[in-house]
Amino acid sequence: MRHNRQAFTLIELVVSIFLLGIIVYFLYGAVAGLQKSNAIFAKRSQSAFYDQKILSMLQKDIFFADTLALSGHENSFVQMQTNNSMYDIDAPYVVWMLKPDLKKLVRFESTLPFSKMNARNSALYHMSIIPKTCEMFKIYQSKQKENILIYIRFKGEEPLVYEFYKPMIPIVDQNSTKQGAKPSASPPRPHP
Repeated sequence: MRHNRQAFTLIELVVSIFLLGIIVYFLYGAVAGLQKSNAIFAKRSQSAFYDQKILSMLQKDIFFADTLALSGHENSFVQMQTNNSMYDIDAPYVVWMLKPDLKKLVRFESTLPFSKMNARNSALYHMSIIPKTCEMFKIYQSKQKENILIYIRFKGEEPLVYEFYKPMIPIVDQNSTKQGAKPSASPPRPHP
């Protein structure tokens, strides 16, 4: 006598539900892991995009500048007159500096040089603060005076190092100038 099976037995149904539950559990763990890694990737991608915007603005400021004046501890204060403006100013004076008390990178832009800033004309100066905690900001020029090197390190991130070709831009190293002396285009050489 043959039996025609048309339904699952109770044991088969319980085993299949149990196996389906195990598969769903592991799939849920995999999806949760993917969502977490996707969030980390999105955060890093956004940070990299933001870092690239900062470097791009600084590079444009320097690229379109006629001269650079470097001062501060290891060139952490950069002054220039450039043709790059965020505020539609013709030939603005731009200063990039690291404010050590705030640990923030700051960009000033104005129609007047930074040295002439006072309480009466402070409205002419536009200040942009980079919201990340900045530990180091330096700008160097190669010995052959053909390349500019930018070095920025934000807290908890890899340093941003960017080098670009900018030939023969006169750089005034204000760290080496004496009070009352006229700044020279290159730092003084040590005497033997």
